[in-house]
Amino acid sequence: MARAAALDIQPSDVVSINLTRLLSRLEHKILSSEPDPRLRLSSYERAKTSANVEHARTLLLQLEHESSAIKIQSRKQAAQTDLLQKRALIKRLTERLYNLSQLDDGDVADVSDGEDLLGEEEPLEKPALTTLSSAAEPPTPPIFDRRKDSPPPPASQLRSRHGPTSSSTTAHTETLLSHNRIEQEIITEELVSVAAAIKANANAMAADLQGEDREVLERAGQGLEKNTGGMEAAAGRIGLLRRMTEGEGWWGRMKLYAWLAALWVVALAVVFVMPKLRF
Repeated sequence: MARAAALDIQPSDVVSINLTRLLSRLEHKILSSEPDPRLRLSSYERAKTSANVEHARTLLLQLEHESSAIKIQSRKQAAQTDLLQKRALIKRLTERLYNLSQLDDGDVADVSDGEDLLGEEEPLEKPALTTLSSAAEPPTPPIFDRRKDSPPPPASQLRSRHGPTSSSTTAHTETLLSHNRIEQEIITEELVSVAAAIKANANAMAADLQGEDREVLERAGQGLEKNTGGMEAAAGRIGLLRRMTEGEGWWGRMKLYAWLAALWVVALAVVFVMPKLRF
């Protein structure tokens, strides 16, 4: 019995079970009240989760293609409703991953700005130390002249504020482009699935019409055959009657008339002559 039950399982059922389990794990990992903290801290974890979401979308497209070929209307509607719910869940997962990547990019940008501020505050403290040391030493040239004649600070101490900003802007732009590309792919997949469903419905309707037309033609042909057989039988009976009435031409008609005359004579004799005879 177990082997027979295992044989009854269709490949589409296996794909549906795998998709349901995968979406359940992803929903618990991303959309739960306490999501996995690694998703916000690790870009590798987000990339791996995004790959799982893409795999779930691939399984969903496969199930949508298979559901368009279901002949039973109730099962087809139930399957399409379930697939629409799963598509909405995949869209929510994609948006949540996008928001997490945006939060991570914002944190990186804030850290970079903080480092720039700290890097710029260091040169501001050095003039105060220079002023104290100059007050303890013998009279020296003015501080302004010393600053003017002192060599410029090393290039390593100059922190550019535009570097991290440009990198964060580039990362933000790439994230937006990736999100727009994902949305475009989702819309394209939906359009393809709708077109496939329309084509499948048109093919099913054409097949139904062809089947109905074929049945009507077969019934009409059978009716014509019955009518032809009836007409042939009627023609045969009419020919038999003609042959019975006509016999062998005029000679047959003359013999028929003679038989009729003889029958009339016998009838008259029986009626009028026989009562007068006495034995």
